[in-house]
Amino acid sequence: MHHRPAVEIKGLYYAYPDGTAALRGVDLTIEEGESVGIVGPNGAGKSTLLLHLNGILTGHGEVRIFGLPVEKRNLREIRRRVGLVFQDPDDQLFSPTVFDDVAFGPINMGLGKAEVAAAVSRALEEVGIAGMEKRSAYHLSYGQKKRAAIATVLSMNPDLLVLDEPSSNLDPRARNEFSALLQGMRITKILVTHDLPFVFENCDRVVIMSRGKIAADGDSFSILSDEALLSTHGLELPYGFYPVSRHTVPRPSEREVEE
Repeated sequence: MHHRPAVEIKGLYYAYPDGTAALRGVDLTIEEGESVGIVGPNGAGKSTLLLHLNGILTGHGEVRIFGLPVEKRNLREIRRRVGLVFQDPDDQLFSPTVFDDVAFGPINMGLGKAEVAAAVSRALEEVGIAGMEKRSAYHLSYGQKKRAAIATVLSMNPDLLVLDEPSSNLDPRARNEFSALLQGMRITKILVTHDLPFVFENCDRVVIMSRGKIAADGDSFSILSDEALLSTHGLELPYGFYPVSRHTVPRPSEREVEE
């Protein structure tokens, strides 16, 4: 069986109905197992690109997910394989209970009662909110809502997880817990975010989008340590944050401390 990349995008153009061009020729390949951060200023086309990954939007060009062209006849299968998690969990949680929200996908896939229940408890376990089936999302903390929103797509056993602004509105502790949760997931991940330290913690590769095109693409360390490149595209690292290469040799002072 020929190996298929998780995502293959060739020459993708998209203009909104009012004529605004949002994507102007995007080429991007993401291999299975990669975790990729997509960053860039507002209006760069990041969210528009995301919505092409499961066929919510369709532009001109080629988009394939695990070898399947994103077109009407494949949408059901593609939407099972691509778990899209929106920025605001309230866009994803609308049922009376957490169970109903997380069961929605598996029920639509036609799973039987016992299988649905198993899928729900597995997904909640995976995101660290096991046992909250009967709760109403309304009564969850924001961090728990973010987890429940991920569970609604994990219950369908996706092959690709796509997260829009995953760290937004989380307090520092919830943000760290959420980051650890994502790092523990062995699944292809795409994160679209303004939060560069979060990208550095969670992604091996970073793609900078600017004005509907890909402006840079490389490993996290080289992209995020290039301050000139970042500032060209309106991105800046928070004060005091500097990415440390995962392969750097500790400085002598650090060595002594360890011994």
